[in-house]
Amino acid sequence: MSDAPGIDFFDLDHTLLAGSSAVRFLLAGIRRGVFPAVAALFVPVFYVRYHLGLIRPDAHTWSFSVLKGKSRGVLEELAREGFRSLRGRIYPEARALIAARHAEGRKVVLATSSIHTAVSPLAEELGIDEIIASTLEFEGDRCTGRFREPPLLDKRKKLRVLEYLRQRNVSPAACSFYTDSISDLPLLEAVGKPVAVNPDPRLRRVAKARGWPVLRFGL
Repeated sequence: MSDAPGIDFFDLDHTLLAGSSAVRFLLAGIRRGVFPAVAALFVPVFYVRYHLGLIRPDAHTWSFSVLKGKSRGVLEELAREGFRSLRGRIYPEARALIAARHAEGRKVVLATSSIHTAVSPLAEELGIDEIIASTLEFEGDRCTGRFREPPLLDKRKKLRVLEYLRQRNVSPAACSFYTDSISDLPLLEAVGKPVAVNPDPRLRRVAKARGWPVLRFGL
């Protein structure tokens, strides 16, 4: 591995942001009449089903009818509209931390299971250098309703980040990862500096047991 400066990776929801970027994206679509009102239940139902093991981690099972047939331009506009309601929900401490890392000459990368299209405006606002996120599949200008590959949950996020580092000849030991969720434990264990931000109860216990830094961000 090279001696290049390490990279700081950040999760999004509840780490940089008080709230859910996906929910705001869907609500923007409901307000515009792009998605049906029932789409508001999509995120909570999806995550409950995932954590109960009712969704197989297979690319062919990740298909969402509310997105099917929507144009790239419409989805990007919904992302911008959803972001406008989120700008005031960004933690000031997160802004300051990202600015400090840039001042040190380090790259800042968003590593999230959220949809790339939905989080792009927020990443731009924060000056984030690159995005590693779940990516929708398009045929021409229209979304198929599927992901190009399974979303970056659990070990999949770790594998994607490690591949990203290999391509840039950067050692994971020189990198940090900031997150609130125990589901990100595989990636936390893979980097040199794991940091828990507003951790959920299980991650808080793990961080305390292993002596990892714990940060508290608020509005």
